[in-house]
Parts: sequence; structure tokens; C-alpha cells
Amino acid sequence: TSKFEFYIDFEGEPESPAVIKLMKDLGERCTEMQVTGPRSVPWFPRHITDLDSFSQKTLDAGSELESDHPGFSDTVYRERRTNIVANAGTYKFGMEIPRVEYSRAEIETWGTVYDKLSDFFPKYACKEYNQILELLEYNCGYGRDNIPQLEDVSQFLKKCTGFQLRPVAGLLSARDFLNALA
Repeated sequence: TSKFEFYIDFEGEPESPAVIKLMKDLGERCTEMQVTGPRSVPWFPRHITDLDSFSQKTLDAGSELESDHPGFSDTVYRERRTNIVANAGTYKFGMEIPRVEYSRAEIETWGTVYDKLSDFFPKYACKEYNQILELLEYNCGYGRDNIPQLEDVSQFLKKCTGFQLRPVAGLLSARDFLNALA
């Protein structure tokens, strides 16, 4: 005789007549049977629209800042951050990602960082990063004088890979981030 092990997982109440009959029938046909208790399965999204429910559920304080944050006492920075977080809060699947109007000072800061990092890419970035950066510059407006918009990057990624971006109000838990990739 052959021996096989298999696992059966089903939803039902232990005291229901159908479950009692099933357990009796299995018990008569099996050499050994082990019954475990109910399991709790954490929530995970079943459809991309389910992600709309947690885009505001963040690890950090969203638009609020901890007192040790460098921008804590900068009222202009705090107002800007609040506006960007509010933008993320209005987004629902299927909408165009809200565009952010960047100030001249923000674009100049972006340009300074962009130039400095660009010096390091040929030597320190992997070949794939350098290849995709050229495509992002061409297709999404990456450049020292333009901060790319999430919608433009998202459309590019969707066309190339099937993935798309969505704005969130702050840092997500690892679980929520990975759920969004599923």
C-alpha cells in the first residue's frame, strides 16, 4: 500500500453537521489525521483598488514632523510637506497622480543634487541603473532643471514593466509596501 500525506485547508465551523460528517469520513479513510485550530490570515489586497485604503496609513507622522527632524522649525518646509501629503491623500486608483508645482528654489536644489550625483553614476552605479537613467531622462523629463512628476514616471514604468506608482503620505510598513507590489 502507498502512503500519502496531504493538507486540506477549508473554511467551516467545527460544530456544523457538514464538517462533522467530513471529519468522520476522512477519519475512516486515513491512517492518521491531525486537525489544527483556525488560522488568522492577515489582510492583503485582492484588487489594486484595495490599496486606496492604506495609502494614508504610514509609519512616520505623515505631514507631522518629529521635533528632531531638520525641517521641524521651518514653516515653509512644513507647509510644503503638508501640501504634498494632502495631494497623496486625494489619489484613488484610476486617477491621474496629482502633479506637484515645484518652486524655483526646489528645482535649483534638485539640480544641485542631480549634478553632484551624476558625477558618481559612471563609476559607482550599476550598468542597469545608468541605462534606465537615460530612458528616464528621455521619457520622463529627468534632468537638472526638472523634477520628474510621479504620473510621468508611472506611465513609463507601466508601459515598460506593468508596474505603476501611487503617491502615499509617508513611509509604509514593509508589509504594506510588499502588499502593494503583489
